[in-house]
Amino acid sequence: MLKPNRSIPYTKIIMSRVLCLVPSFLGNTGEDVNERQLISALAKRSQKCYVVTFAYCKHYLTVKKSRRRMNIPSNIVVILIPVPNRPLKLLAMIVVSYIMGMVTLLRFLGKIDLIYIRTSFLSIGFLVFKSLAKKTIVKIPAITEDEIPEVWGQGILAWLFRKVAHTFDLLTLTRARKIAVNSWISYSYLIRKRGFKRKDKPLIMPPGVNWSLIEKVKRQLKKDESKNYMDIGFIGALSWWQGVDILAEALALLKNKIPKLRLVIIGDGEMRSEIEEICKKYDITYDIMGFLPHEEALKHFAKVDVLVLPRRRLSSTEANIPIKVVEAWALGVPVIATKHRVFLEYNIRNFEDIIYCEPEPTDVAKNVLRLINDNKLRGKIIKNGQKLAIQFNYDIIVERLLREFKNITNARTNRWN
Repeated sequence: MLKPNRSIPYTKIIMSRVLCLVPSFLGNTGEDVNERQLISALAKRSQKCYVVTFAYCKHYLTVKKSRRRMNIPSNIVVILIPVPNRPLKLLAMIVVSYIMGMVTLLRFLGKIDLIYIRTSFLSIGFLVFKSLAKKTIVKIPAITEDEIPEVWGQGILAWLFRKVAHTFDLLTLTRARKIAVNSWISYSYLIRKRGFKRKDKPLIMPPGVNWSLIEKVKRQLKKDESKNYMDIGFIGALSWWQGVDILAEALALLKNKIPKLRLVIIGDGEMRSEIEEICKKYDITYDIMGFLPHEEALKHFAKVDVLVLPRRRLSSTEANIPIKVVEAWALGVPVIATKHRVFLEYNIRNFEDIIYCEPEPTDVAKNVLRLINDNKLRGKIIKNGQKLAIQFNYDIIVERLLREFKNITNARTNRWN
């Protein structure tokens, strides 16, 4: 792990053309923001960067126009492909992967220096060709089938999805030039689940932050002197495993102990109606803003008093530090979160850098109350968190990616010589 204050000096590695395939890029979810910031940092080191991505048909025009509001480098060319619905998106990704693989092989092989792909589903069409595979880095961010809702558990669709995910991950592990993962724990889950271990080490690429954007938001942010609420915040998709229902139940236990308590959610998802129902049942003041453009979301996020993430324990949550935690550290927002294994990998200390909680209402409520009532503890966590965030600067992450790519390219050249 990098030390918090360490910076990596830039090399002179500049790519001519980079091709990226990602499931989403121009939206406002955590996945979109992650990929957009990573690829934007990669584009700084490239003459031209092509991004193939997807949008649902009903959102296609809105998503296409959204680029105008985003600070995307001008050398990024976005190829946006419409898909009708979620199940067909998976099929479309596989088909597009093969089409783009053939087009790249026949027309652009000598012009593309690096191919970056997120998820095995998008990589298959490139990995069947050895000449493309040797230029390809594939990021496998999670054990995909572990995030299937429990209601899918015994269905034929869930069974088929698990089989496809297993097969595609295994092919990616055996054929890609380099594998990227969010953490070493993520990689250990992957090789154990898929029953295959590569000879080389994976590239560790955790979610990161655009440091210049964080600094811009800090400069623009004005202290709201008229603020009347104690804001307990969450940002991201309202999925069952995020534990936002646990957070709402915890606030029900606190509403008589903390005056003017409010749940602030920047995000949306299938759990929204359930969260609203809990808040109404216990008369909790709440504000669900929906997904916002990233910079606007950061401005709202910076004003909450604490970020609380009582996420349920899955392979993906145990192995991945979410972008919202890194952004909270960078913005000076203290974090309460489930004690996942990945935090221990990064030596994130309880009551020093973060406050750990169990994903159940009573423990969450106890820790929220403790943080709010202890200004010294709050100040220490904010200070240490801002130091930690520096190592997750996307410019540093991309530098490691390019150095690794240069190493494997040089190794290949030496073997040929």
